[in-house]
Amino acid sequence: MSKCKRFVCVLAGVLALVTGFGSGAASAAPSPSAENVVTVTSANYAEVMDISRQKLVIMDFGATWCPPCRQMKPVIERLAAEYGGRFLLGEVDVDQSRDLSSRYNIRYLPTLVGVRNAAELPNSRNIGYPGESRLRAWIDAQLAKG
Repeated sequence: MSKCKRFVCVLAGVLALVTGFGSGAASAAPSPSAENVVTVTSANYAEVMDISRQKLVIMDFGATWCPPCRQMKPVIERLAAEYGGRFLLGEVDVDQSRDLSSRYNIRYLPTLVGVRNAAELPNSRNIGYPGESRLRAWIDAQLAKG
């Protein structure tokens, strides 16, 4: 399993570099508002899907050992607070919630998935950390889908 984790991490790092890793500056972030960020597990998944019927849920699949995941986390949490409840950020640790990563067929980290009405939005996946400006544009595109 260790080799697999290393491979995924290296692949995610390469993908992040190719897609613009580091092109967005991460500034000092205020603590995100608790109502805009939730850790998603099997135990509360149904509740999070219920929330997706009222607003966009962005599922953030990542891991503590993944460098691009660690770089993106404070930025996307800050954006969740800045957007003031327009979306809910659902953080999924792929090591803790393997069933959810299997359900969403997650192959690379980090992966963001837009969910509305308990279904993945079409063409909603973002793989890797593209930098803050591209991340913000991706979030805006997901919000525009409804």
